[in-house]
Amino acid sequence: MNKYSAISIHPLASSVQRERILLSYQGQYYEANQSIVELVKELQFHETEEEAIAAYTKKKAGKYTPEQVRLIIDKFITPLFTPKPPKRSFLYEKELFSAAAVDRFSDAFRFLFNRGYMLAVFLVAAALDAWFFLRTPDLLLFNNKVNIYLVVGLFVFMLASSFFHELGHASACKHFGVRHGGIGFGLYLNFPVLYTDVTEVWKLDRTQRCVVNLAGVYFQSYWLIILLVAFLMTGNDIVRYLILVMNLGFVMTLNPFFKFDGYWLASDLLGVPNLRQRSLELLGYVWKKLWKRPEGKRPYLLQIRPLERYGLLVYSVTVNLFMGFYFVYVIPTFLYRFVQTFPDAVNELILYLSNRMMPPFALLRNIGMQLVFLGLIGYLVYRSVIPLVRRYGRNKIQRG
Repeated sequence: MNKYSAISIHPLASSVQRERILLSYQGQYYEANQSIVELVKELQFHETEEEAIAAYTKKKAGKYTPEQVRLIIDKFITPLFTPKPPKRSFLYEKELFSAAAVDRFSDAFRFLFNRGYMLAVFLVAAALDAWFFLRTPDLLLFNNKVNIYLVVGLFVFMLASSFFHELGHASACKHFGVRHGGIGFGLYLNFPVLYTDVTEVWKLDRTQRCVVNLAGVYFQSYWLIILLVAFLMTGNDIVRYLILVMNLGFVMTLNPFFKFDGYWLASDLLGVPNLRQRSLELLGYVWKKLWKRPEGKRPYLLQIRPLERYGLLVYSVTVNLFMGFYFVYVIPTFLYRFVQTFPDAVNELILYLSNRMMPPFALLRNIGMQLVFLGLIGYLVYRSVIPLVRRYGRNKIQRG
């Protein structure tokens, strides 16, 4: 059997001025230009590579020699068949529910992606949410009734809501006729997250990909409407806490700077795959140009249409400033305050325990949250530094 027939060809919806195509093989996707795709089609059509190379050379009217076409195959097409370790988006990841287990839910809920349903739910949720924030007195007041049981309840609610969020992404995939993977747990930077494997969305157009990106928030909006109506009727403080927690989750997940839903939404709105990489690519290009060094490959910014070009430029500047702020200010500030305040908090805890008194919940909460955040930062540093050390060791051995 012709091995090239296993390569699937799909249009890639992006903002690049010249058409780009997506090649897929065994669940992995590769962006390609029209010339590579034409060569793949010749390889799929003919019995042997020699026949395909001869046909392609003839089709290009002598633009390439057979030797050059052979080099193109070896460099751009043959690597598709080389097994590669899956690309990791997280420092740690573990599948919790297989695709088969999620299927029964995504099949049942995919009907909810009717355009009218979605618009109505978003409008009702936005109107009720606006009323909640504008009309609720003492909105951010947390009284003394906040205890360990309430915190555990909020945590369980967050997990259940997040799982329903991921079911939204899976159901949107089913609605548009592409497969989804399983639902898992991962660590992104120092954030614990749930995720859904939706790799096949690259087969969809940009509008459909945007719907998949918003599907998690859309599913959670059903929960939000129920909570807002309950709060309107009862004014219950616990319901108020749940609404605040859910809105905080929306702010986090729609943040375009970290690789959450907001990042992928920005990527599809701009029509720029690998958005973070493209923003760094632009900085490198400008740096080389300023210092009059060889610029190398033309940056993606200069290949896309004008409207998206300005959007990518604004995003590139903003996201790099934000990431610099996060790593240069937020994390060092936390570490500084940790060193300054944590010993006193531990001493206070010891005093309560030595006098056989129950420590205040606020003290336990502060100590616990600081330790969790410190542990996540430590894991981030560990997973970032170890690969660099190993790479340095390999380079040193090769030079030796």
